[in-house]
Amino acid sequence: MEFEQVITKRRTTRQFKNEPVSRETIGRIIKAGLAAPSFDHCRKWNFVIIDDPAAKTAALECVEPLPCAIKEATTPLAQMIKIAFPKQKSMFEEAPVLVLPLYKRDKRIINEPVPRTHMDTAEMWCVIENIFLAATNEGLSCAMRIPTEGQPEKILAAVDCAEDFILPCMIGIGHPADNAEYPTQTYPSLADCVHWNKW
Repeated sequence: MEFEQVITKRRTTRQFKNEPVSRETIGRIIKAGLAAPSFDHCRKWNFVIIDDPAAKTAALECVEPLPCAIKEATTPLAQMIKIAFPKQKSMFEEAPVLVLPLYKRDKRIINEPVPRTHMDTAEMWCVIENIFLAATNEGLSCAMRIPTEGQPEKILAAVDCAEDFILPCMIGIGHPADNAEYPTQTYPSLADCVHWNKW
């Protein structure tokens, strides 16, 4: 797939087919994540890959659907909420592979001035985007959820994660369902958001 196609075809999917994804394919996707920029060039990231149904059930025990009172979605945001909130658990149950990307805060920069304190987080999100694009290139799609309210600790305990790791999000990877729902996408024009040399 051409790179521009990968960029434009990448979508967050919340409904998946009941089709397996090979470990070899997941390996290529994670390898693309490892090519992301790293401020110290050490790339000290770790990943827990869950493809066993029982292990996935244990990891998802604390995850529940979110309430949604929207009956008629008239904006892209409302569409997303109506589609995504009820599927916060089922999208990972349906995805054949669950990826937990993990990183540690670098002690050298924790107490430094902003924005250097964001460097660990920023590079991890570069990793995550590479994973999304690599999955798209494989003909697959990803779901994502940022765990909140004590969920990261419970999820990491369920997979016996080593101490001091941070879980920024959960990623489900699989073949998108033929009837998968997607909200309307809006893309600003370059003229609306690009400012050359000054605002």
